Amino acid sequence: MPVSLRLDMAGRSHRSLVAVLVTLLAVLLAVGDFGAAIDRARTVLHARFGGESLEHHCSHAGHRGLPRTSSVYCPVQPANLDVGGAWDPASDADFVKLSHHRLQGAIQIRTETFDDMSFNASDLAFDVFYDFEAYLRKTFPLFHAQLSLEHVNVHGLLFTWQGSRPDLQPILLMAHQDVVPVNPGTIYQWTQPPFSGLMDSDGWIWGRGTTDMKSTLVALLASTEKLLEQGFVPERTILYSFGFDEEIGGPRGAGHLAPFIEQRYGTDGIAMIVDEGFTGVDVEFETSLARVGVAEKGCMTLSLSVLADGGHSSRPPAHTAIGIMSRLLVELENNPTVPRLVPGNPLLSYLECAAEHGSMDVELAGMVRQQDCWPLLAAELGKDRILSTFLKTTQAIDVVNGGIKYNALPEAVTALTNYRIDFFESTQDTVDKVVSLLRPLVETTFNMTWDAFGSHAEVTNNVVRLEKFGLDLEPAPLTPAEGKAWELMGGTIKHLFPGTVIVPSAMTAFTDTRHCWALSKHIYRFVPASLEHILNYHTVNERIHIHAHMSTIRFFYKFLHNSIGWQAP
Repeated sequence: MPVSLRLDMAGRSHRSLVAVLVTLLAVLLAVGDFGAAIDRARTVLHARFGGESLEHHCSHAGHRGLPRTSSVYCPVQPANLDVGGAWDPASDADFVKLSHHRLQGAIQIRTETFDDMSFNASDLAFDVFYDFEAYLRKTFPLFHAQLSLEHVNVHGLLFTWQGSRPDLQPILLMAHQDVVPVNPGTIYQWTQPPFSGLMDSDGWIWGRGTTDMKSTLVALLASTEKLLEQGFVPERTILYSFGFDEEIGGPRGAGHLAPFIEQRYGTDGIAMIVDEGFTGVDVEFETSLARVGVAEKGCMTLSLSVLADGGHSSRPPAHTAIGIMSRLLVELENNPTVPRLVPGNPLLSYLECAAEHGSMDVELAGMVRQQDCWPLLAAELGKDRILSTFLKTTQAIDVVNGGIKYNALPEAVTALTNYRIDFFESTQDTVDKVVSLLRPLVETTFNMTWDAFGSHAEVTNNVVRLEKFGLDLEPAPLTPAEGKAWELMGGTIKHLFPGTVIVPSAMTAFTDTRHCWALSKHIYRFVPASLEHILNYHTVNERIHIHAHMSTIRFFYKFLHNSIGWQAP
């Protein structure tokens, strides 16, 4: 979690009551009347805090020793889990060198995927995945000799390591073979060539896919290859599912692999799933915290089009199509979703764990544990660009097109706005909000027809259209931060990172697990390494430290050992 989370509470008690009212008003606007909202806010403040401001109450909550009103607690910490053999691959210099060589070869195969690729997995554009599969086969011969491989939709790879107990549900380990493209215009900005896989003298391995996520894929095969060399036989069947188009939504890869697995093992037929995450192990609040992803936000893109009369620019109307679009987009940006904290939000659980196990500022801890203070806390945290993504549905106007000539009035203007849907909201909630903001402007201010999702499809001019574009994804079901699966995941982390506190976290992007919700109620997204050693996802100078790669290999080696005797379905 960013250092900005360490809030300086000292100056807060001097902020005016007006600021508090603004925060409350954002929550209370649902009453539909500004005056009523103001009166209600004043009443709440006076009745609850005896006339003192919410700001003052919350900034002193920690020092006053007030009883907690929050129902959110840090999850019970799993016990250190250590079953079977021990192996520290980082202590073997020859194996470290071999591990870099293996990862480097994977990086050098350019498995880039692009948004305009065919949905036909047999298209020649995907032929590079034949090369990648051949490389894996050559590099991990024992893995391929002893596990069965099924090709799903051409390049989807499903490996099965048959367990000794077919009555137990399998464990599913996931990774994807593809990487985001490297923009040719940025190649000169790279310190090392983007598909070199070179390791520098400081231990950094450079290249596209080092962080996302060929390191994990190679680590899965490397750890399993080691277990096979040692004669290890899993109790449960272990499945390895490798999609090939995660970076463009996964419909050809995981979108086919998941139903294939479900057909074989049934709905909720997988004991647990582990996939990539933006969460790892790092020190915050002077405590080592392992952030395990238990949630993912939803995703939706809305297309807005303005169709208006064209003509010569020397005779313009009061508002051109571009002007109308600009006004509509300003309305969206002037009305962002209000940050909020509610029970179940992974960030709130994270803060509670930090308050319980770390050296959190006493004022901040007091606010975390006083539910009355959550709106104020959310407003403060929401000022941070990264933290705000955990607290609300985000909105990004990404594409605007319109106009073809300086002296011709634009006849058609389009804009695409991407929304990442809050963990506890739906895509329909966002649609409803957009409609409530824009429809009055369109119909009253501009006297145009409002066409939402085909409601007035017959109108072809002087109309504003709202449509969905591309992916329409609801937030993922929350994985419980308790129970047998949590104990296996957290217990393994505890063993490899002694003294670490296991805390729930979340993905603000989405992964291939979005296709797997029917397979298991226990889906974890996690990188078993320090995020200080994993830098620049999806951008220039993407790189991973060899320590992080070795840590990932060691994690999966111990995780599979720890699955022996694990008491779950």
